[in-house]
Amino acid sequence: MTDKKQRPKQPIIEWDLGTAHDFFISYSVLKDPKKFGVRSAWASGMRARLQTEDRAILDEALVVISNLTMWLYSLPQPKAVESCLAALSQVPAKSRLATLTRCPEQEAECPLTQQLLIAVSRRGSWNDDDLESLGTLYAKKKSKHHGPSRGDLELILTWWAEAEKYGEKYLRALRHYYEVFFKEEEQRIIPKLELALEHTRERSKQLSSIELIEEVSHGIRYEGVPNVRKITLIPSYWISPFVMIVDTDKQHQLFTFGARSAEDSLVPGDPIPDALRVSLKALADPTRLRILRYLNQEPLTMAELTKRLRLRMPTVIHHLSALRLAGLVLIHFDAKGKGHRQRFSARTVGLDATLQSLKAFLESDQESA
Repeated sequence: MTDKKQRPKQPIIEWDLGTAHDFFISYSVLKDPKKFGVRSAWASGMRARLQTEDRAILDEALVVISNLTMWLYSLPQPKAVESCLAALSQVPAKSRLATLTRCPEQEAECPLTQQLLIAVSRRGSWNDDDLESLGTLYAKKKSKHHGPSRGDLELILTWWAEAEKYGEKYLRALRHYYEVFFKEEEQRIIPKLELALEHTRERSKQLSSIELIEEVSHGIRYEGVPNVRKITLIPSYWISPFVMIVDTDKQHQLFTFGARSAEDSLVPGDPIPDALRVSLKALADPTRLRILRYLNQEPLTMAELTKRLRLRMPTVIHHLSALRLAGLVLIHFDAKGKGHRQRFSARTVGLDATLQSLKAFLESDQESA
């Protein structure tokens, strides 16, 4: 009984559902299709439906507004696209950036970056000191990714300095994007999201919270129990197989996970499932096969893997990204957040799924499109 009391408590799992999550994620995928294993020609065709100005605004918004998960989570159900756009239209245009980034002007506890941007918005202009300060603040953020470029910093400051103008333009571009593309897509994915949520809820009855997260994330394994009280799982059809993790506070995480099934394809009518196509492409590379063989023997850090392969780290990162996209590697996360010792191992369940999917596809009697 003593051991049971000392065992770390598993976080509570809650759920959030809404096509609006996919609405915003979908444009990120269309803008960077290679990252998500989507065919570039199809993605370009979908973006071409937009007028040039709307496309440019949505492209810029991906730089200026990094994540909308917290705002979407704060909205009441149903989180359909039309209801979310209606909610946004009720916010004064000048306040939309602050609202979307979940930092209203009256909140004195905003991060320093947001405080600077709100000051720029009030002033209606920015200068070189603002540019230098913003760059310094971003550089201080602990991240494995590079900070924004000078051009991106200038773009962020320009949007905030002219918050009312860009608030109007952004909402208009979102509405046009919904009408020319996502309105039809929304109807296609609603039943798929509902089915994914139902399946995940059933699995939550059979697995611990940490086991469930590993399963729905297609390869994120926490080493220990995360130091949070609650995790809200949000299914997304478009983000598969990746995840997006946002901390609302120190005790609560929003965990958006890929909910597209292994038999499905993001491109309507494509007879070859995305998971199968991406996995076979990943396995066709000899360096990736070597990586999987090493990782199947034991978990390795990035530095250890780079040393064994005798390759430059950017090259190894490229290959690991392809294997992660295919769901063939496990990423071991330190529950205490010590990411510098992050390890990788082979995800054998992903390999088994690839073989089963290939067998099922070859035995299918469906005509190819």
